[in-house]
Amino acid sequence: MEPQIFTVDCPHCGGKLNAAEVVKRIPPQVFAAEVASRNGRRQTRHAGPGRPSVVRCPGCDSQMSTAELKEHRPACVRARLGAVRSTNAEVFLLPKDPDPYPAFSIKRIDEETNTVEFLKNSAMQYLSIELQKIAEITPAPLERAVYIRLLGRVAWDASIERWRFLPRSLLTQK
Repeated sequence: MEPQIFTVDCPHCGGKLNAAEVVKRIPPQVFAAEVASRNGRRQTRHAGPGRPSVVRCPGCDSQMSTAELKEHRPACVRARLGAVRSTNAEVFLLPKDPDPYPAFSIKRIDEETNTVEFLKNSAMQYLSIELQKIAEITPAPLERAVYIRLLGRVAWDASIERWRFLPRSLLTQK
């Protein structure tokens, strides 16, 4: 069996060099870092530091696996939002573009489409958001308010003069 020889072009003289000879001259720490980087790109994604295998339900704050949460979440979040709606508390959606009157209220929770319809109190405008886009529901009883953190952003669209919900997937494409 003949040995394989890989060649690289020298950036200085333009001549052909044996790649194995070039690699032998690279310090071991640099070579190990580059190999680790390339191996990391070949692996399939898995739970790690930033992708927890156990997550918290925004409805009841229980911890469970992502598979369990997928089944549990819609009904639980619907029930929690129903309780918020019955208290007539002001709702503050986060993150949201700043404005002088940030309060919303819950107008309707749709079981068929798994959405919640918020009413912007100052503009009398409706904003529909999928239940799966709700990341956290935090009550503030002293303020008679509830803070709802979203997986996305509520933004003012000047072209149509309306508030819109932009899911996180659309935000990362820009």
